[in-house]
Amino acid sequence: MEFTESDQTEFFKDWFHQLQDICGEMKSVRSSGTRDEAKIKAQIDKTVKHYDMFYRARFDMCRSDPVFGFITPWATSIERCVVFWLGGWRPNIIVHLLYSESSHHFERQLQDVLHGAGSGDIGDLSPIQLTTIDSLQRRTIQEEDAIDEKINQLHGEMVNRFNESKFGISDVTSRIKEMISWADDLRVRTLHSAIGILRPIQALDLLIAVADFEIGLRKYGQKQDGLDD
Repeated sequence: MEFTESDQTEFFKDWFHQLQDICGEMKSVRSSGTRDEAKIKAQIDKTVKHYDMFYRARFDMCRSDPVFGFITPWATSIERCVVFWLGGWRPNIIVHLLYSESSHHFERQLQDVLHGAGSGDIGDLSPIQLTTIDSLQRRTIQEEDAIDEKINQLHGEMVNRFNESKFGISDVTSRIKEMISWADDLRVRTLHSAIGILRPIQALDLLIAVADFEIGLRKYGQKQDGLDD
């Protein structure tokens, strides 16, 4: 199936509106104070499947036209300039958000912690969890760096081929498609790995932070670009 720029833009609009609804559902579950792990896990699964669905569709879109996948016609200027890397956020942003959200929760409940009362939420990470998160961040950065090296290599090859009048657009688009695929795969794996380290209520806290980050950045970008929701 061929995907036009309009198809991609409409798909992302629908996906983003659904993300807003899902974010509201996550916050409702969180604010209810429930400790029903089955209910929390069901909400986590729904959210993760929503992200997985986006990247499956991205794969099909990039297979149809990797250039559209790279330039992300649905994105705002702020999204492209501030966080986008090969058509999406850098995978390591997930780990940064995890640390940031954990610190935020920890500070809010510091008095309880000093009195020996653990909350069990994302502000209450165990030493083993912190060690595992650190390992995840190191691996993610290494893989990002490896992809960056491939990008730099492609840039150099493009300059050389252009100067030698041997510039082949089909080869370039094929390489772009391959790199976007690597980047999207790393984004998905990093999200799944981070969730796998956390307890259910912690994973829900992280997913709320991820969704809030995406929604907040996009809405700010839309305002700056003068775009409708």
